[in-house]
Amino acid sequence: MLGYYDWWTISLSYAIAALSGFAAFESVRHARSSQRTTLWILASGLVLGLGIWSMHFVGMLAWVPPFPLYYSVSRTLVSMVASIIASIVAMSLAIGPKRPSKIRLALGSIFVATGICCMHYIGMSAVRFSLPEMWMTSWLIASCVIALAASLTALLLLHWSSRADFDMRHQVAGALVIGLAICGMHYSGMQAMMLEPGTVSLYFPGDASGATLARIGVGNALIFTFLLLVVSYQDRLRLLNLAHDAQINAQEATRVAGQLSAAGRIAASVAHEVNNPLEAVTNLIYLAELSEISPDAASYLQQAQAELRRVAEITTHTLKFYRQPQAAAPASLPELVESVLVLFGKELQRRRITVGKRWSPELPDVECRAGEIRQVIANLVENAMDVMPRGGMLAVSMETKGEFVEVIVTDTGDGIPGEVREKLFEPFFTTKGVGGTGLGLSISAEILERHGGILKFDTRTEAPNQGTTFRILLPIRAAERLNPNAIA
Repeated sequence: MLGYYDWWTISLSYAIAALSGFAAFESVRHARSSQRTTLWILASGLVLGLGIWSMHFVGMLAWVPPFPLYYSVSRTLVSMVASIIASIVAMSLAIGPKRPSKIRLALGSIFVATGICCMHYIGMSAVRFSLPEMWMTSWLIASCVIALAASLTALLLLHWSSRADFDMRHQVAGALVIGLAICGMHYSGMQAMMLEPGTVSLYFPGDASGATLARIGVGNALIFTFLLLVVSYQDRLRLLNLAHDAQINAQEATRVAGQLSAAGRIAASVAHEVNNPLEAVTNLIYLAELSEISPDAASYLQQAQAELRRVAEITTHTLKFYRQPQAAAPASLPELVESVLVLFGKELQRRRITVGKRWSPELPDVECRAGEIRQVIANLVENAMDVMPRGGMLAVSMETKGEFVEVIVTDTGDGIPGEVREKLFEPFFTTKGVGGTGLGLSISAEILERHGGILKFDTRTEAPNQGTTFRILLPIRAAERLNPNAIA
């Protein structure tokens, strides 16, 4: 190799490569938690590709041959495009799923290494020498191996940095390693080039000097890196604010849940205490019916008996909501649905909502925690009432599907708008304003998942067939032995 190297410029080239790698990896972290994944992938690949390109020309500036260097602008642009495209593909492979497979990481490292090697050797071909240059095969192979090994290590560190039990140190280490991959490949590739004594760099019209390209490269890389870091930290601040708001919402939901739990205990206690005088009043009315009374009085007593039976039924079902067995046991879904409809009976009548029921008497029992499933059904019925303030039809049906029982709850409300559907099962999301906690459907879905079942919905907003249908799929036997997705 003719000439010598300036070590300060070598250090600068490594700093540029490592800083670009850090900015690119920072954008990967945001892509995994942001809805603008494609934008972050493009930003990551652009910054890494420009970092590779900038490092190359700063590295070429670190080489001080006994003659000035001139570069073909067209080939230089081709080398820059090659590094950016390869980096974008590599970042998309590394971001992909939350836990990318080893194959995806290996492919990503191959694309990073390919981008580095293509950029270097295309960039070197932009320099046209007076005598043909020779290349040492062993150093050529070594440069590619260094690029591949260091790129794979960097992506593994990036993958580890995304896990909850690792911190920023892995991301910093990954940036340092990707800087080593870029610089190690460049300088080993330079070592592979052999020039004859007396060789000079030829100048053609339109060519650019190495110093000019290095200045452009450093400026572009630093500007893009700085802007990306500013944007990424603003996005991180936004995510931290969202997390803070979610924490406040969770605390409020816990407070509300505590109040509801206390109210539930009070209601259960009241229901239990009311049962005793109800039985006494029922017996007294029975004795009064046996005595000599007028037909009108007998009719009034019969009506009183009917109302007392209804009150007793309500208190019985109220106690069922509070007294929930801890272990799963066979339960009748029709009985669970009926107990919910009894509690909401008066409210359904007040809102002029007609209830339609359809299921077979031979419907098998389901192994579940009855109280939790009753809570799910109650939430769906209450939501249906809320979307039909002017009256409507609430249809509840059940049928057997293989080893599962499907419960279908349909309303004739206005349907669910498109912007709401994707957030429907998210915690704390509600369309009920201050009156809703946003926990009903998310908790219902979680309860069914614990039972090995699923909750899904269909909705229509176009008249005259608008409305929403929720479908509950529950296994008849123990949840661990079944897969609801096979049917759902």
